[in-house]
Amino acid sequence: MAAYGALVSLSHILDQILLHPPPAYHFIFAREQIESLQIRVLSLLDFLENNYSRKLSSKEMEDLESRIADASYAAEDVIESNLRNQICAKSTEENLVSVDMEENREIHIMIQKFLSIEKDLVDNQSTRKASSSPVPLRIGKNTMVGFEDHLIQIMSMLTTDESDRRIIPIVGMGGIGKTNLATNAFNNPFIIEKFDIRAWFVVSQECTGKEILLGLLHQIINTANRNELEMNDDDELGEKLHKTLFGRKYFIVMDDMWDITAWEIVKRFLPDNNNGSRILVTTRLLNLAVDLGSCTPYELNLLDEAQSWDLLREKVFPEGRCPVELEEIGRNIAKKCRGLPLALVVIGGLLAKSKTEDWKYVEEDVTSAVNNEDDELCMKVISLSYSHLPIYLKPCFLYLAVFPHDFDIKMSRLVRLWVAEGFVRQCGPKSLEEIGEEYLKDLIDRNLILVSKIGISGEVKTCHIHDLLSDLCRREAQKDNFLVLSKLDNNKASLDMQRIRRLSINNCHWKDVTLTASIRSFLTFFSMNLSTYSARRSPLLRVLDVVDRYPKDEILQLINSRYVSCTGLISMSSSSILSRLWCLQTLVVGGELTLPSEIWQMPQLRHVQARRISLPDPPSRGEKSTLLENLQTLSIVKDFKCTKEVTKRIPNLKKLGIVCPTIGSYSLSNLGFFHKLESLSLALSGTLGRGNMVFPSSLKKLVLSKCKIPWEDMSIVGSLPNLEVLKLRSNAAVGQKWISNEGEFARLKYLLIHECELVIWESDNTHFPCLEQIHLRTVSLKEIPSDFAEILPLQVIDLYRCKNSLLESVKEVSEERENLGYDALQIRSSVFALLRISVQRGINLALGNGRSRDPYAVVRMSKQILKTRVVRKTVNPEWHDDLTVAVLDPSQPVSVCTTKTCSVRMRRWETQSLILDHLYKRLRCIQMPYQMVQ
Repeated sequence: MAAYGALVSLSHILDQILLHPPPAYHFIFAREQIESLQIRVLSLLDFLENNYSRKLSSKEMEDLESRIADASYAAEDVIESNLRNQICAKSTEENLVSVDMEENREIHIMIQKFLSIEKDLVDNQSTRKASSSPVPLRIGKNTMVGFEDHLIQIMSMLTTDESDRRIIPIVGMGGIGKTNLATNAFNNPFIIEKFDIRAWFVVSQECTGKEILLGLLHQIINTANRNELEMNDDDELGEKLHKTLFGRKYFIVMDDMWDITAWEIVKRFLPDNNNGSRILVTTRLLNLAVDLGSCTPYELNLLDEAQSWDLLREKVFPEGRCPVELEEIGRNIAKKCRGLPLALVVIGGLLAKSKTEDWKYVEEDVTSAVNNEDDELCMKVISLSYSHLPIYLKPCFLYLAVFPHDFDIKMSRLVRLWVAEGFVRQCGPKSLEEIGEEYLKDLIDRNLILVSKIGISGEVKTCHIHDLLSDLCRREAQKDNFLVLSKLDNNKASLDMQRIRRLSINNCHWKDVTLTASIRSFLTFFSMNLSTYSARRSPLLRVLDVVDRYPKDEILQLINSRYVSCTGLISMSSSSILSRLWCLQTLVVGGELTLPSEIWQMPQLRHVQARRISLPDPPSRGEKSTLLENLQTLSIVKDFKCTKEVTKRIPNLKKLGIVCPTIGSYSLSNLGFFHKLESLSLALSGTLGRGNMVFPSSLKKLVLSKCKIPWEDMSIVGSLPNLEVLKLRSNAAVGQKWISNEGEFARLKYLLIHECELVIWESDNTHFPCLEQIHLRTVSLKEIPSDFAEILPLQVIDLYRCKNSLLESVKEVSEERENLGYDALQIRSSVFALLRISVQRGINLALGNGRSRDPYAVVRMSKQILKTRVVRKTVNPEWHDDLTVAVLDPSQPVSVCTTKTCSVRMRRWETQSLILDHLYKRLRCIQMPYQMVQ
């Protein structure tokens, strides 16, 4: 909902002015008016959170939402324009009296608007209840392609020998087939025979306990006088239901449950007859499914490509096979449905009544075809998930529309953008990022966001959104000018450009569109000429997220910016006017970043990242400075001087990256004073040891490079109580032998050793009790400790450019695990085989213009390039050279060329074992014209 997001954003601005003004500037404003406006905003926020009906009952309510958004945007513009003018002018109070008076009048008008809106919102709040469907579904035979295994599992859970009453939740995103699965189980002849009583009730979010009780009784009791039942209260209805079910074996389906409150009232009237009664609940909400207890939630996942094609084919050709000429395009259409059964069924119905030549048009835009078919049935089903969202999650969900289809979204980036946009409301002692991560988890549990990648500790690293949900976001986001996408046609865009707040360019179709004064957020996802999109045209820009270079002078004009990310290779030199960006939270630069001393006067900073950062010393005592209490990310800092004063100035730092030439002169031993630091990356030219380094005990992730820690001193790392990820790169540790100690690395889950000296590793299973993954790359280690077979959590050992003996020892450890009854290891060896190629001679090699007769042969496989010796002054050279390449992927071709003359390409060879020490291929370079390789 755009209105709620606009209110929260405005509340953040007012809070910042009242409670956290920038120390470098003295703002002139009428405090009592700002406080009055904040009271009105908070009042509306609380009202919307506690009383807002998720089902809009009237056009008047929609108009009120639009008024709230417009009033909030207007208030933001007035306040931030005034603050920007004050900062730019560096004016005195006397010089701004007339401006201040004008702003007072405008804010007074805003207050009156909010008072009027508040009154109308209360008056127009609807108490209408959503309708429910207590009538059991009568559905014919359902196609269950891809669901056979699921149906078997559900049937087994319904008919298991356990006699206690059990609640079985089925959970999954809208349209994934929960109701379809439940219906097939409900109507199964074996189930009909197994249970004495069956009942089906469709639950809506606004359903009361009484409505559920009535719905169940109407199905179970054949009463002619239903009005008589409706005269009873909850307890009387519950007693009737209890008496009816008592002693009988019953099966009840509660379909599409959104809220647990009414269920808590009803479940006490469902007796446990100790006879195998079952209650099946379908829901989109994982948290609700968990709260139901009794049984672990049964989660439905999206179909794979093969299952998707099977379902689509059966819908289009129920009695015959798909014509060969349509199979490829049909598979492409099925793939674009992204495994959602409802989308496949809807598109199948469309294709079944379409001409063959129309299939290609459907393939070009499957999502639109799905949404427009059957009176937008699919979109209506999907949109229920949005309609039932808590109001504080709606702007966060709508914001996903800024990302292109099939885009993997980095979790940290998404949360930072939510915070910068002002969607996350402060609550208690938690940081805004922690609250934002809870929002994200809630959306994942509601099956609105899909997880792409999970970190070693179970945290979400990247996520994405289904295409249909993405289209839903875009459709809703365009209301109230919450967001405009480059996908829109230019005519529609030009009408909205003077009012839109956010512009996202997903493709290159908008080359002629310029930014306007109303735009607060500008995001691009591809390289483009940004000269048209000058920030000077959008002086109140809040979010700038581009993948190209952006002029430094333009960035420094963004006085009200909160989030600036320019991942193109730009550099920003020291400039005192950077502190003018008084509410800057996130700064990400693809090049080098030299920060001015005024950086210590920017308390709103939360995340600063660049390829290299030059950080000045904090001001000495007596000079104007402040604590950067919000700063959580600082990476990568060149020549970081970790004095005690620095650790005091940034006490809440969570992620730090450092590059230093030495240790002592930079006081890195003070790193231990960062008591909240969770991730540290340290690269230096020196030797770390017990005497010159203390790491903070809060560390969860540690990346070391060139630190030359003697293996015998590895206890300074192993003693860290919370460490879960350790990466040792490029001589981070030195020495031939590592003997790990008991009690160390107690929580370590992920270990990487890359290009470090290590030949012998002695350890037992008690030293790494939680280890899950080991990655060994370019090391001389002979074998892995045999006791690692007994580390129960161990799952993966990944090898790259390692000795054959190490691979053999890993196999032995895996076999021993199987003998102990544990799961076998996933062994990943980058070297599939060693291919030895004997290059003998070339015959009548063609010469290019100006080329000498000094040929040599080149063997290429992927990125590996090997050359023979040069034979001078001949076109019939004889090399007799043996060249060995590491086969990383057996599907990759091998090419043998003479200088730039392509001669032979091999795509297949037979392998009898994993490592091929002696595989000879005699290749004779064939005569062919010289071709220049571009």
